[in-house]
Amino acid sequence: MRKSLIPAAAALLVLPSVAHAKVPVLNFGDFCDFLAVVIDHSHVSGFSNYSCQTGNFVGMIGKVDGARAIIAAIQVRNAPKRYQFLLQVSYPLVDGGYWSVYYTRNGYTMKPYKSGTYTVIK
Repeated sequence: MRKSLIPAAAALLVLPSVAHAKVPVLNFGDFCDFLAVVIDHSHVSGFSNYSCQTGNFVGMIGKVDGARAIIAAIQVRNAPKRYQFLLQVSYPLVDGGYWSVYYTRNGYTMKPYKSGTYTVIK
């Protein structure tokens, strides 16, 4: 019984993955022109390219003021280390959607950092 399980497990590792998820890429203009977004049910993560002011992010899809949005903690390059940043992106992802980045220094109050509309590149 055990000998038959090993080849079966090896075959599963060799076979290509059946699920190929589409990874949308967003353009936030001057702030970041390439932000890849990976959506797995309600969990969201992603990354940007080196020309962006942003870095990696992780978050979830939820409701903000009654509207669906992606809410994620995001890295912002060249920002003071004591600042923490939050990304809010209108969802579903469509051209002309709205995005905002907020920052906090104390973990309690947020202030606007940058915002605008985005386009979906692919």
